[in-house]
Amino acid sequence: MIALYKCNEMLESCLVQLFHQQGIRPSCFHSKKALIDQSMNPFVLIAPLPFVDELQSLNVPIVPLSLHRQDFLEAEIRTQAHKEHTVLFVSTKEKEWLELESQFMDEPFFPVFSSEHEMNNAAKYEVSLFIPAWHKQATFPQWKKENVVFVNPSTGTLMAAVRQALQLMEVTKEFVKEKLQVQAIVHSAHDGVIAVDKNGRITLTNEHAKKYLGLEAEVIGRNITDFIPNSDMLRVLQAGKKEIGDIATIYDKQYLINRYPVLLDNTVVGAVSNIKEITDLQKMEMKLRKRLHENGLEAKYTLRDIIGETKTILNAKQQAEIFAKTDATVLITGESGTGKELFAQGIHLQSRRAIGPFVAMNCAAIPEHLLESELFGYEEGSFTGARKGGKPGLFELAHGGTLFLDEVGEMPLQIQAHLLRVLQEKTIRRVGGQRAIPVNVRIIAATNTEMEEALRSKKFRTDLFYRLNVLSLDLPPLRYRRDDIPLLVNHFMEQFNEQHSRKIIGVDSGFLPLLKQYDWPGNIRELRNVIERLILLDPGISLNAQKAKLFYPKLSSERKDCEEKRESLKENERELIQDALRKYENKTEAARFLGIGRSTLWRKMKQYDLI
Repeated sequence: MIALYKCNEMLESCLVQLFHQQGIRPSCFHSKKALIDQSMNPFVLIAPLPFVDELQSLNVPIVPLSLHRQDFLEAEIRTQAHKEHTVLFVSTKEKEWLELESQFMDEPFFPVFSSEHEMNNAAKYEVSLFIPAWHKQATFPQWKKENVVFVNPSTGTLMAAVRQALQLMEVTKEFVKEKLQVQAIVHSAHDGVIAVDKNGRITLTNEHAKKYLGLEAEVIGRNITDFIPNSDMLRVLQAGKKEIGDIATIYDKQYLINRYPVLLDNTVVGAVSNIKEITDLQKMEMKLRKRLHENGLEAKYTLRDIIGETKTILNAKQQAEIFAKTDATVLITGESGTGKELFAQGIHLQSRRAIGPFVAMNCAAIPEHLLESELFGYEEGSFTGARKGGKPGLFELAHGGTLFLDEVGEMPLQIQAHLLRVLQEKTIRRVGGQRAIPVNVRIIAATNTEMEEALRSKKFRTDLFYRLNVLSLDLPPLRYRRDDIPLLVNHFMEQFNEQHSRKIIGVDSGFLPLLKQYDWPGNIRELRNVIERLILLDPGISLNAQKAKLFYPKLSSERKDCEEKRESLKENERELIQDALRKYENKTEAARFLGIGRSTLWRKMKQYDLI
């Protein structure tokens, strides 16, 4: 669209006629507001030079209409005036252009004034006053009406403006197309967006920004300080530096605000602010957590969920909190059942990776020939039965989060070499693939084996051990924190009462001393199993020592017997394991009988060729 702005009737008539000959119907405007209402349409403005400044904030091409030297000379001929008896009155900008044009001419020209003071002084000498037609509203009290001549641009001047406008219109269509796309993106964004030019005038915004900042309905062209007197956008315009992650409270709500300077040839020409409501970010995080939970890739337990008040467990939790602030690998050691995965989840949820996935794998529970593809994934056709399209491994699933490798001491040497390469290069290759896939994963490993023995026997790589053991956390067994047993019992009682619809309300006086005298070789996992068994089998309303001995005979053994059994186990491991396996078909019961964890039993069976 071609738009004519503040042109007088004669000018409009001439310009409209010239554009009609080109098949274009221009629109005429006499106020800036009317133009703003049409700002979504592609147009080029033709406006007299004195009115151009007031249109700059519209950011559209403007063809300035001004009188040339020849226009005044032709007016002189038409009116039969004489140069020595004629002066011109024009705006300051028009005067600058006329003086520039005169520098290339040898002939003398009229005196040119741009102030009413100069013009009124000239009125004393009975000279003619030539004025551009768009200044017709001006009043000249000291001048005789017959001495004032209003000059219109010549046809040649108007045709030059029309040609320039037509050329700009094609360029403007592409420019406005891009502008409309940007506006569509801004208005479809869920965040608040507001942009200003180098003078702080608002050039673009969306409804979310208006709502967050409490802006009026029409703000385009207004200065940001009209609404926010001490706007931080002014600082960005001045310094030319981005500001990320600023948290501000507006109308009792908290927002996360990012501000960016707009640079052209290393000069600040504007700024853009992106505003996010923090409650929306929290909702998005919860939605993501729910999705990760559905996929089994979410940590559930924080360090606060770990029960215990003894010095040993409090020290472990304090150490874990420190580790959570770093991104280094952690090696958690401790007997089976001491809560190594709970600590791993707690470290993850207290770290900067908390929003990312938490992926756990027991290295001893997966056969060696499957372990590599589980960790690193595989490409389609890499082996018989490979899924079409391939499959991502646990490293890819844990990207941006934490990978917990339990029983890492049981990892085969070949896989240890692959893991070491991943830790060094931060990339993985799928089984059967050639492409290096970058991964950003924090490793937390855990083991209940004596790593020193595994290193001496070369069952575990020394270089990998030191890569994993950047930070180490040793968890105490339950026998070293017996004072935590009452807290754990209460927790498990509440949990299993709800889970099994029971109403156990307490324990008898001899129950807790009985539990405290036992060494708990299976640690917290064994204690949990005992409490669940008693709640399922005891029909009473409280737990008592007599029923506990009945349903779990090991509790009646003296602590000395437990110690003797462990010493005996060290001396006659193979025979004792064979006897337990003959006595119990269930490996879990055999492990409990021996006072070791199931994974430890499997390891010992492999060690003594009992599988």
